[in-house]
Amino acid sequence: MPFASISVDGPIATLTLTAPANGIGRPFMDGLRGACEQLTDAIDRVYAVVVVSDGSDFAVGWDAEALADGFDPFVAPLGAGCDALAALPQPTVVVLHGMAHSVGLELALACDIRLAAEGATFAMPETAHGMLPLAGSTQRLPRAVGRAQALRLLLTGEVIDAAEACRIGLVSRVVPLGEERAAALAVAQAIAARGPIATRYAKEAVFRGLDMPLQAGLRAELDLTVILQTTADRAEGVQAFTERREPRFTGR
Repeated sequence: MPFASISVDGPIATLTLTAPANGIGRPFMDGLRGACEQLTDAIDRVYAVVVVSDGSDFAVGWDAEALADGFDPFVAPLGAGCDALAALPQPTVVVLHGMAHSVGLELALACDIRLAAEGATFAMPETAHGMLPLAGSTQRLPRAVGRAQALRLLLTGEVIDAAEACRIGLVSRVVPLGEERAAALAVAQAIAARGPIATRYAKEAVFRGLDMPLQAGLRAELDLTVILQTTADRAEGVQAFTERREPRFTGR
């Protein structure tokens, strides 16, 4: 069984993660990177991605053998799969249930919109084991919830529930258990119905701007707007508005 598999229904892809029972290691991350490459190649027909896990928990921890192997500077970092997920050009919506701890939380942070089922819990316990997080959460967590809340979770390893995760902005919404996939699909459908180039550029503008001073970020937004103006989708959007009809976007 693959660690990361893709199914496509119209403009929406579902990326299903299968975390090994003994924890996530390099084979899982390599499989995730490969799946993300396939999704990037499908940019002309896949406009949004729903990320789900088929286990009873979203994902819990690292494979002990992977941690014992140490770090080779000539090999991709252990968390490179999270980087690939974060770098997807399409907007991503992740479904979170059960425990999203350690690398599970890091995988969630690599997605754009996070929905949690009631009963889901979140934690980053690495410092209790004398470790730092391995897949970017020291950077992505404060960008998601702010420095104070990120330090609270990273330094104490506190386990929080879905309601608290929503309160601090870690997840966008909490839904009844069993309804989380339908809720995520509805969000993805709303995204996919819009101009696919515009949604990709909106995502790019936000993430590029986070690392820039305000004026540089505004310039990046303007640059993307100028590029967008040259697309057939932008012309279709204007024409549809003028004719008072729904636009028919083609991703070009």
